[in-house]
Amino acid sequence: MMAALETRARHLAEARAIAVRDTLIVRIGEAAPGVRVSAGDTADGAPAVMLAGRGLRARLALDPALRWIGGMMP
Repeated sequence: MMAALETRARHLAEARAIAVRDTLIVRIGEAAPGVRVSAGDTADGAPAVMLAGRGLRARLALDPALRWIGGMMP
């Protein structure tokens, strides 16, 4: 029973992180014309926002608890 609740909580947190990611994509796209903004994932599967253009290349990653964990790409 506890395992099912923990799994459900994890799925809800992941869905919330994806919703935040999608909102960020729209907001950044509106605020920064000329910068390509797209959805992506990190190597460990965390939702990420990919930015490219105007000399910029970055990945902003969110963990399911909605803390920023990412930064510039190499």
